[in-house]
Amino acid sequence: MNRQLLIAKNINKVYSKIITPFATPDFLDKSYYPSLDGWRALAIIIVILGHAKLTFETTSDTYKFADKVIYANLGVRIFFVLSGFLISSLLIKEFIKTGKINIKFFFIKRILRIFPVLYLYLFVIFILNIVLDLNLNYQHLIGPLLYVNNFSFFNGTWLTGHTWSLAVEEQFYLIWPFLFSFTPKKMCIICSVLILFIPLLKIFWYLFPHFQELTLSPFLGNADAIFTGCLFSFLSFKGFFNKKQQIWRNGFLIPFAIVSVECIYFFQSQGLYGKFLLPFGNLIANILIALSLIYSLVICNSLTYKILNLKYVVSLGTVSYGLYIWQQLFIVPIHTYNDKFDMLTAPMNIIIAIGVAYISFHFYEKYFLILKKNYLLKKETV
Repeated sequence: MNRQLLIAKNINKVYSKIITPFATPDFLDKSYYPSLDGWRALAIIIVILGHAKLTFETTSDTYKFADKVIYANLGVRIFFVLSGFLISSLLIKEFIKTGKINIKFFFIKRILRIFPVLYLYLFVIFILNIVLDLNLNYQHLIGPLLYVNNFSFFNGTWLTGHTWSLAVEEQFYLIWPFLFSFTPKKMCIICSVLILFIPLLKIFWYLFPHFQELTLSPFLGNADAIFTGCLFSFLSFKGFFNKKQQIWRNGFLIPFAIVSVECIYFFQSQGLYGKFLLPFGNLIANILIALSLIYSLVICNSLTYKILNLKYVVSLGTVSYGLYIWQQLFIVPIHTYNDKFDMLTAPMNIIIAIGVAYISFHFYEKYFLILKKNYLLKKETV
């Protein structure tokens, strides 16, 4: 009986926190978080290395080693968790300040950040298709252009294949501010339900694959990472995390998270423990990534914090979105497009991709970021 009372007491305690008003925690009481740019840098490095391994022959020792330790999709997962956490944090701060969400303002900011570089990239691909005769057709460009490349409405190709993740994020942006605006007090519950329901859907999709697109698998099957980031943002603003908690102090979290997530991806790639990892593997990875992210914000004297806040790491994170877009043009799997890209091999292809990303950021993307900043300042003075 005492145990049941203790469980009931803890449940009531958690529920009481969930229904309390949002309050900005100390570790999020700032306008810029360099650690998050550090996480972006880590994510894009994983993506680039995961793609770069495909430029080697599958019989080479380099490929065989990289194929067992580097997974590009893990980098995308980090981006997703980070995106959910940051977007929700910004919405919560706006709600605390104004008592509402300006949806028009939200979309203008997202458009100025996301659209310009992608559409420039698609234009470049369009020109290269004509010049190099890459045999691309309109379907290879329309899917990315409309942000539906995660669904099978249009044919895919390597040069635009990475835009599936942008489609997932854009589809998330289309629903999240509206949902938050209508039910801000219930967002913790909504996130929790979504996160717990998706593992059941993954079992359903495995058993009945022909229902995948009908039940939005291309979105929901990947957006679980975004929803996890959202949930941990809401929990942060509900007072669930603070600097005094033992989980941040024992120094065990980051090594445990690295080893666990790496093992999950390795086992999944080898088809091992599928009955457990199919529904729960990504869920565990998402939670560990989210906890690690919060750790890097809460504990500012840790080695993790110092690495993520290194000048060059933050700088790389700043251009990570553009780098994610452009790297697909320079890091092309071997024997693709009639070997026309095979002369671009590691590490030169990586160096070129990073160089193009910096040029894109400083001479193109910055213009739209300035427009975004000026619009933000204009709205704040109205």
